[in-house]
Amino acid sequence: MAKKRYSAEFEGRVAKGMLVNAPISTKWAREVAVAIKGKRLVEAKAYLQRVLKHLEWIPVRRYNKKVAHRKGVRGGVKSGRFMDKTVKYFLKLIRNVEANAEALGLDVEKVRIVHVWVGKGYRRYKRQPKGMFRIRRAKSTHVEMVVKE
Repeated sequence: MAKKRYSAEFEGRVAKGMLVNAPISTKWAREVAVAIKGKRLVEAKAYLQRVLKHLEWIPVRRYNKKVAHRKGVRGGVKSGRFMDKTVKYFLKLIRNVEANAEALGLDVEKVRIVHVWVGKGYRRYKRQPKGMFRIRRAKSTHVEMVVKE
C-alpha cells in the first residue's frame, strides 16, 4: 500500500514533495537526508549535483562499518560515499518540491528544507530465473520533504 500522509504537520506556507516506493537503499537515503536537512533548496541541489560528479561526498554517520575514509572532514566525519543512485532520486524529489514551491508562489531562492523523512517502503519480491527461480527481496523506500520560506 502506498504512503498517503506526511509524518509531520507544519504551520504557514510550505511546499511538500514525496517519493513513494523508490528503489533505493533506506540506509543511504537516511544519510543523504541528514546531509541536506536545514540547507536552502538551491544549496542542497548544487551540493547533490557536485556529489553526482564525485567532487564532494556524503558523510556516513550511522551505517559506517567498512566505509572508506575520504580526504577532508565533513561535520566531524571522515568516512563517506557518493551514493549515485540515491542522489539521483533525491535530485528528482528536489525538482518536484521546487516546482510545488513555485506553484504556491514561494521564493525558490529563500526556501529552506525543514523536514526530510525516510522510511521503509513496500516489501517487493523479484524472481531471478537461475535454475529453480531464486526469489529475492527488492529495495523500496519512502522519502518525504517539506520546505518553508
